[in-house]
Amino acid sequence: MAEETQLDPVIDATACTSRAVERVGQPLWQLELAGHSAMHFQQIAGGRTVTGNTLAQIAASMIALVTLVTLVLRHGGTSPTKARLVLAQGETVFATHGEDSTRTRHLRDALARYDAHAKPILIPGRPTAALGEAAHRFDPVGSIAGAHYIRPLSLATTLASLPRAVALLASGIGETSRYAAPLGFRDRLAIAFRMALGAAHARWWCNATGGLQIRHALFAHTGTGDLSQLEQAMQHTGTRTVHLVHGTNIGWAFAGLSDVAVFPSGADARLGARLPAYGTCTHLPLKRPEVSPGNGDWALLTSYTHLQHPAFATTGSQPDCELVRWVSRAADRLGQDPARIFWRPHPQIELVPAAERERLEATVAQAGFTRWPDTLPYAALGEFSAAVTTPSTVLTDGLRLGQPMIVASLTPLQHDLLYADHPLLVEDEARLHDAIVRVLDPKRRAQAFSGAWAAMEPGDHLQLTDCFAL
Repeated sequence: MAEETQLDPVIDATACTSRAVERVGQPLWQLELAGHSAMHFQQIAGGRTVTGNTLAQIAASMIALVTLVTLVLRHGGTSPTKARLVLAQGETVFATHGEDSTRTRHLRDALARYDAHAKPILIPGRPTAALGEAAHRFDPVGSIAGAHYIRPLSLATTLASLPRAVALLASGIGETSRYAAPLGFRDRLAIAFRMALGAAHARWWCNATGGLQIRHALFAHTGTGDLSQLEQAMQHTGTRTVHLVHGTNIGWAFAGLSDVAVFPSGADARLGARLPAYGTCTHLPLKRPEVSPGNGDWALLTSYTHLQHPAFATTGSQPDCELVRWVSRAADRLGQDPARIFWRPHPQIELVPAAERERLEATVAQAGFTRWPDTLPYAALGEFSAAVTTPSTVLTDGLRLGQPMIVASLTPLQHDLLYADHPLLVEDEARLHDAIVRVLDPKRRAQAFSGAWAAMEPGDHLQLTDCFAL
């Protein structure tokens, strides 16, 4: 027997996850377990969870079913009859979680620009508050005119969905036993709950829309067992589902069963097309802007210091601190006033442990950099002469503004992410210095920008009417 190829679970995260779920046959379970693997790739080498799998899965399933009914009783939903009156007013529906987060804001902002009299917005997912409160969490300032919020749950349809939910959860006993990675009970319970919730969402949709012609459903987020089952029910009734992907594609964690996935860039869409998920992966084409001339200032945007970054649990703010020192030494060698270097941390800077936040802020203060003012808009990113970011969506944001972004990676980088093809990717201090020199020279700056644009293919900002034709 040939020796099995060893893969680095960080660099080869997509391939490792594909291997971990290759024996999982049911698409819903495969996506859920692949999503788990993609967010816990450090544990892939830990081996399969076999001992006690059956009992653990049965226990998680029973708790999930009880929790679902309890939450519907506590927080309520929207009756199919009431929802039908709203859904009958048009041919388009939108779906988003009731939260103000990176996975919802892109749809919220697009909805605020969308010119339509009525905008039916489904709030799926785990109910944690009454529908009105969930709607307020999604749109806290009421920016969406004509919004009609609907929770795709009711007690009657939830109870009617239980036979389907039980069958799906029973199949999970075998599917989880074929998952080639550890699966903790808390994660097992969360997946089981989403599976049961998805069955309830699907049953609700069928009851609410029977006979209606809903042509399009646009999702802010999908790929989990609850939302994918809602999509499948929509597709069964002739609705075309579109996932408006919210961030940089990291592989399986961004896979789903939508008819179409609209990614932020062509590079992201190419990775999505490699996985057995969406019907079509695409992006909204955007004409390349002229490269910005620069205003003499530099920008540094750090993002390792945030709770969802896979490296944060082990490295804390250390990579961001090290990058600050790299930029500081480059500024010293190139004669750049440190006060003209504007530092912008990840928005979660206030949520991380105080010790890590203070360590990073102290390093920035020692370097003499200026904190990005609250009054300086994010779009000012295009005005700087040099802009450095850790791997994040800042790359494509900057390119859209004419900025040849320098991406500095200080931890192992997944090789199939769009950053790997970026001509201004740097992984050590010497290359960072060379990249800054490159973008400060007008001719080389224009060449670098042209090459980066061709490799990344940034997509246009979401215009919902463009998505209807996909």
